[in-house]
Amino acid sequence: MDTQPVGYKVKAFGARKLAFLFLVIVLLLPACARQPQPARVEEITFQSGPFKVVGDLRLPTGSGPFPVVLFVHGSGPADRTGNMAFPPIMERMLQAGFATFAWDKPGTGESTPKLNEGDPNLRHKRAQILLDAIELMKSRPDIDPTRIGVWGGSQAGYVIPIALTQTEDIAFVICVSCAGESGQDEMGYQVMALGLCQDMPKEKSAERDRLLKELDQNRSYQTYAGYQAYRKTMADLAALVPVSLNNWPVTSEEVWQANPIEDEGVWNPVPVFSQIKIPVLAIFGDQDRQGDPLQGAYAYRKALGEAGNPKSRVEVFPNANHGIFTSKTGCPDDDLKTMKRWSLWFAITHGLTSQEKFMAYLSEDPYKPGLLASIPYAPGYLDLIEEWLIGFQP
Repeated sequence: MDTQPVGYKVKAFGARKLAFLFLVIVLLLPACARQPQPARVEEITFQSGPFKVVGDLRLPTGSGPFPVVLFVHGSGPADRTGNMAFPPIMERMLQAGFATFAWDKPGTGESTPKLNEGDPNLRHKRAQILLDAIELMKSRPDIDPTRIGVWGGSQAGYVIPIALTQTEDIAFVICVSCAGESGQDEMGYQVMALGLCQDMPKEKSAERDRLLKELDQNRSYQTYAGYQAYRKTMADLAALVPVSLNNWPVTSEEVWQANPIEDEGVWNPVPVFSQIKIPVLAIFGDQDRQGDPLQGAYAYRKALGEAGNPKSRVEVFPNANHGIFTSKTGCPDDDLKTMKRWSLWFAITHGLTSQEKFMAYLSEDPYKPGLLASIPYAPGYLDLIEEWLIGFQP
């Protein structure tokens, strides 16, 4: 999701996020028990407006045309492997008979020029890249143009719905930790939820617990009055830490009702999903502190119920964070401790005595079957994706 500051600037969290990203990378195991077969990899370059986009198409064994899943990043710099988070997901898709296509986000890897995260039209530009990638896939004889799907996480929850309003060529969507509300409200939640990771005096803990119960009741808002109550509870929670939500923009009732897609800050993408008939798999981790997972799950269940596709599902994984990695609290310190334990085990058992040796090992073949298969995603997360996709195969 977007990370523009809202009052409280989470600078410490930014540094931790980078450290967390590296530690995610080092969670490698030598092989997957299922021994997946190597995929055929083709590097592809395409143009999208001012952007030269470079990525990898991976094709499963067998003969095409294959269904394909296009990967859409969240916010921030990311390469075609999703900074090494994509390969385990891709392997499961390949095993299910689906090709995968992911690209370097412009400004990372070989894609140029750099996307500006502060651009008020950022999500629309990213949606256009997705639309152009879909057209490219439709032109290939080894890809089934009627079975082009999209996987996306975090900020992709805004990008994909924009694309859905402009094309009928997306056959299904897997949306992970996608927002159930506007970007500025999602950011307000992030500031509050990360603030609650800080130590709190015991005399405030009872009030915190009361407000958390109140927040849970207010998450299912459907009216503007209910939305305002949800915001007030978040502000009251933030004040306990304290972190400031003073600069959290207030959306008027008129704008909230209109929900203008051209205003990326106030636009809520979920209503798009109530108007499309394609199957959607929405996945959340209940310890997500970068977005409100329970509000998001509620909003998606309501929208997908209105759309009526029987194959649509909403799943909330317990003890999982924004990336659907195992986590007791979703707080950066807790996540880093978990990752350090795994990385230490890996270093000892694989004789990697330096970061340089690790990076050299990894860069040899980031798509090596099984290389990243045991990154600690929440139990059942990868199984769910593979099994859900198999349900679409003839």
